[in-house]
Amino acid sequence: MSGFFYYFYFVKIFFVDCFDAIRSLGKHTFPLTSFDKKSLYPFTFIKSCLDLRVGILTLREKWYRLALAFGLEIAEGNSLEDGAIWVAEHVIPTESLLQVFSTMEVGDVLFQSEMIIAFRYHKDCDLRLRDIGDTVSLLLGVEDLFLLTGQEVANDFKLLAKKTCITSVSSTNQLLGADFYIADDVTMECATLNSLGGPIYIDEGAVVMEGAHLRGPLYLGKGAVVKMGATIYGNVSVGKQSVIGGEVGNAVIGDFSAKGHHGYLGCSVIGDWCNLGAGTSNSNLKNNLKTVSIYDYKLKGFRDTGLLKCGAFIGDYTRVGINSSLNTGTVIGIASMLADTSFYAKFVPSFAWVFNGDTQVYNFDKFMEYLETLYISKNEELSERLKRELNQLNKKYN
Repeated sequence: MSGFFYYFYFVKIFFVDCFDAIRSLGKHTFPLTSFDKKSLYPFTFIKSCLDLRVGILTLREKWYRLALAFGLEIAEGNSLEDGAIWVAEHVIPTESLLQVFSTMEVGDVLFQSEMIIAFRYHKDCDLRLRDIGDTVSLLLGVEDLFLLTGQEVANDFKLLAKKTCITSVSSTNQLLGADFYIADDVTMECATLNSLGGPIYIDEGAVVMEGAHLRGPLYLGKGAVVKMGATIYGNVSVGKQSVIGGEVGNAVIGDFSAKGHHGYLGCSVIGDWCNLGAGTSNSNLKNNLKTVSIYDYKLKGFRDTGLLKCGAFIGDYTRVGINSSLNTGTVIGIASMLADTSFYAKFVPSFAWVFNGDTQVYNFDKFMEYLETLYISKNEELSERLKRELNQLNKKYN
């Protein structure tokens, strides 16, 4: 359960990662399903859904900005009070949703597609179900992270960029369209940027090298680097200090991750602190043109996404060696090392060491030694809390 809530017209808003524990309140029972953050594993192993970036901002940042826009007071706490509104962590906030919240009475339970979205708590009141229709975007599975990226880049752009900002852009670049925000200290020469299909937001300290082609909707995070000749097709979000090369489209790349060389990445989600070796590519379309199935941690098995195009999903701290081939719908856990040149299995667990067709457990001490070095190389501090969480996960899954 998150410890953050907001005052909304004297109403507190809590975030929860699962409603199962509160589906029965005295005589009341919710005849609805509840979100489970396992549906977003491996990306929520060590972080809240609220800290997932969807578009330009994380869900937490979206809530903060919208709350401020509505003149709400932001506070912290972990106590449940009568009249508080509980909100599922996987909900993507909008102004219209906050307006719905303002009309909620105690006992109201908001749901969409038979899933609980929010309810206004009171221990003694009767419950009233309110169907809000398909008005809210939800993170129901890992594929939604890339499917919603373009839409959310556009939505966040409206929140963040009050007007086009290209005052410091060199004349060697070619810009198409008008929806740009390019920070003053961005380094960029001889690149083409096309915002006709969606906005492009390039954050502070980013570097775009010569010959790069960028198409929106696109977000480049603080200090991100786009290599020479890189092609970004749009619907892409790149985290801070990440490096991009080759071809990328319909993809999310976390903070401090590197896909710095030639190869294709599409319809995919890459976590934080990952590295894809030179020549690594993923498939996002099956040869028989059938829908793609992926491993679902909640179901403990494969499920059909219903998508014709679906690529790879790689958890935090995972490395993939040079010339690696990732099959359609591959899911890889956190803290793994993959060093084959043939297609990997469609599901690779966390803390795995894959080499020469064999999968073994990654020695945790060696992994932590590598991680310490990695953080030092980026002038970042590896917290004791993160060390403990990784150690606990390693013990749980090995």
